Amino acid sequence: LVSVTAVLIFIYLMTPKMQGSIYKIRNVTTQANMESIRVAIANYYKDTEQWPQSLNNLMPKYFRRIPREFLSSIKGSSAFSVAKKESDLASQRGPGLEGWIYGDFSKDESARSSYVLLPRSTTLSDKTGDTSSW
Repeated sequence: LVSVTAVLIFIYLMTPKMQGSIYKIRNVTTQANMESIRVAIANYYKDTEQWPQSLNNLMPKYFRRIPREFLSSIKGSSAFSVAKKESDLASQRGPGLEGWIYGDFSKDESARSSYVLLPRSTTLSDKTGDTSSW
């Protein structure tokens, strides 16, 4: 009984630390996956001299499947939505939304960049912290 109690106390004390580590791993993995997608987008542009219309254009040459984001859930999501214009970005992002958002704005004179790739979730699930600065 004493050893069971000691184990339960140990688990109780370690849970917040493990939870923080899990969130960190999910965050870092999502950032690394996003960077690999950005490299593939750059390579696509180098090969075709145009930005991909969709992340589907990156398969199968650059990816077998789109890498997952892990902000929305621990199982992750490789789903994506396409923003037609820069003003669509805000409406397609929010806490807990799954997957990526991609937009090719190369033909939009008012756009600040040629393309945008961001996780749709603006926070880690069950955790605060904005990803808009990515």
